Amino acid sequence: MKKFLGSNNSSKIFFVVVLIMIMTGCSFNDIPEETLDFPYLDERALENPGVELTYSEVDGEYVHDFIKDNKDKAIRWTATVTRVENNSTYELQEPLLPAILVTFADELNHTPEVGDVLTFEGVLTGYGETFGKDPLWVVRPASLESTTTEEQEELANYQHAARQAKEGADIP
Repeated sequence: MKKFLGSNNSSKIFFVVVLIMIMTGCSFNDIPEETLDFPYLDERALENPGVELTYSEVDGEYVHDFIKDNKDKAIRWTATVTRVENNSTYELQEPLLPAILVTFADELNHTPEVGDVLTFEGVLTGYGETFGKDPLWVVRPASLESTTTEEQEELANYQHAARQAKEGADIP
């Protein structure tokens, strides 16, 4: 064993393996440049405010196949923080829509709190409805982005419309 670990060839092989691992690890948190046109704020949720919108398919494609087919594209969503799991993982959600579990590639400088609005770009990696819990989008890795005026207005308009739809349906 000592002879193997001390040999010159094994040192070279070890160096190459470590180099490959470092190079692969650096690309793990990359977020694709191309953005997928798939908005989080879905007006269909307002049509039946008594039931939270769920997805079995997107654009006629089974939701998990849609996600798999678009892993090379990023999504850009804006939503309100509803739960803080740790310094890099947050749950966001808007009324009548599935929650989003987002994990940022790096810890954020300023820790968002429940009620804060975040805009992020990231890779949509999953969607699920498990064990009777509400449906959940999974986005990781992600990067925090600045919220544009247009995104703020869209979010405010959606929140107002959702509030009115829930009131019209007599939902608290």
